Amino acid sequence: MNAETSPILESTVVLAMDYGQFCLDGGLGDIDNEIELLEHAQAEQPSAGDGTMVVVVCPHQNNFETSVDVQVFDRRPAADRSEWQQVSEDRLEVDAPGVLSLSSPTTEPVTVAVPPGQYVVEVSGRGFVNYGWPGSTTPGDVWRLRLWPDDDSVLEPAQLWEMPGSGVPENTPSSTHESGSSVTDES
Repeated sequence: MNAETSPILESTVVLAMDYGQFCLDGGLGDIDNEIELLEHAQAEQPSAGDGTMVVVVCPHQNNFETSVDVQVFDRRPAADRSEWQQVSEDRLEVDAPGVLSLSSPTTEPVTVAVPPGQYVVEVSGRGFVNYGWPGSTTPGDVWRLRLWPDDDSVLEPAQLWEMPGSGVPENTPSSTHESGSSVTDES
């Protein structure tokens, strides 16, 4: 790729993130699946999706002023993982109204207009100060969502933040999770 790919749509929202997690939903997700996706995200950090929802585990317990840039591309953008501390990719469908919802437990969801379609979503975060309690309810970490049409290509492996002096938290085995399996809709 010689030319830099530019977003065809770009916006920024502020999400009140709590309980160390947030969820992306393209309008087709089932809230009853969120706990299972969270268990999968904790078992194979930092995220898990079922094609309709993605749950992302955050290093910080909370950030009530989380800035999230949302960018939509017509193809996979140039890689810039070295500029981010945590990165993961999942597949996500956005339904006909074209609304992507970002939510976190106990806080109000925020929405972003995104054209309907099947996407790969890359979730990137940086500015982390600690795993768990960040020492403030507004620690300043920032996130970016990059979406592009899903072409069935292999998803890039996750990148986790290695906290100086502490490393990376262990994955948390769940009762419903088997290593290597993926979350699927069984309906």
